[in-house]
Amino acid sequence: NRLRAGERRQQAERQQAELRRARERRVQQQVAHCLAAYAPRGSRGPGAAQHKLQELRCQERQRFAEYQAELQGIQHRVQARPYLFQQAMQANARLTVTRRFSQVLSALGLDEEQLLAEAGKGATEGTPRKPRSHRSVGVRMEHSSQSPPKREPTGSQPDKHSAPSPDRESSP
Repeated sequence: NRLRAGERRQQAERQQAELRRARERRVQQQVAHCLAAYAPRGSRGPGAAQHKLQELRCQERQRFAEYQAELQGIQHRVQARPYLFQQAMQANARLTVTRRFSQVLSALGLDEEQLLAEAGKGATEGTPRKPRSHRSVGVRMEHSSQSPPKREPTGSQPDKHSAPSPDRESSP
């Protein structure tokens, strides 16, 4: 009798557990149905939240990649540019070379603009050159490597030490 009573109790407990599980499933379905009814239109579906999360992560990765590319571009521009003191040294060197060139020409009694115009006629027809200005530090002097005195016969070029140099006293 005790075995039958124990079996009946176990069977009753199993039935109650099954009824409880069935009730829990129904409640979960009702809750899910109610939540789906109140959810916004775009998020309906079982994988909508997961899909939205993946989409947001993809957008974040894309923004991060754009940021990295922009950051590398900035770093490249910064590394390619000389330091400020180097820029100042280059500008001062250009200005010194330009002044020295003008001094040598004036010591020889030559006009810089006329000489540049004559050199420009022979080298490049129709391209006007800007006259050199001693006041503008930012102007690039690429033409200084192609200095016009090189086109004259070598006998008319002055020796480096023969022309007076007032800048030597003031320059270090």
